[in-house]
Amino acid sequence: MTTEHLKSLDRTACRLECRRKLSEHLLAKLGLSIEPANVRLVTSASDLYTWQAIPEKAHLFKKHLSKQTISAYREICRDVGVTFEAIHSSDLGDRSVSGFSATIEKLKNEKDTLYTEVEDLKEQLAKAMQIKVAAEEEAQRLQLMLSSSMVEKQIMQQNLQTLADMVDYLRSAAVIAAKEFLHKIELQVRLESPGA
Repeated sequence: MTTEHLKSLDRTACRLECRRKLSEHLLAKLGLSIEPANVRLVTSASDLYTWQAIPEKAHLFKKHLSKQTISAYREICRDVGVTFEAIHSSDLGDRSVSGFSATIEKLKNEKDTLYTEVEDLKEQLAKAMQIKVAAEEEAQRLQLMLSSSMVEKQIMQQNLQTLADMVDYLRSAAVIAAKEFLHKIELQVRLESPGA
């Protein structure tokens, strides 16, 4: 057997496996019992089914199964029901039908909604951070004022205590001076009194 003959056999085996998997998918997904030999990738208006694929897999449905390469057969076998699926021909274009397009559209809308929510949350976070920074700066300013006020209070208390001590000292000195003065006056009055 030549290499070309082996490649041809391998290609035929891959194509048959591919047709079998597509037939099983049609039965499971749509309840359509179609012989593997009658499964088509390029469908016509008379077919009861068509294929719906994500954009990256649309190239697989531009050629008939018999014209595909071995790598395309493997890709189809691997991705059937994952990146493409069968839908009833009558459902083509119907947005209410749950399929890849509807799911993709729904997910895109959800992604857009989530993106908008994330952007809003980022904006709210930025505003909250600005408020937090401003509050921290104000707290630092108030703490500095409080510390300064406490130092001033302590200095005023010390000055007040010093003044109170001076008042006590001056009061005591005044009392002593007044007593001495009175004592001197009494002495002088006695000395100057005739009957003394």
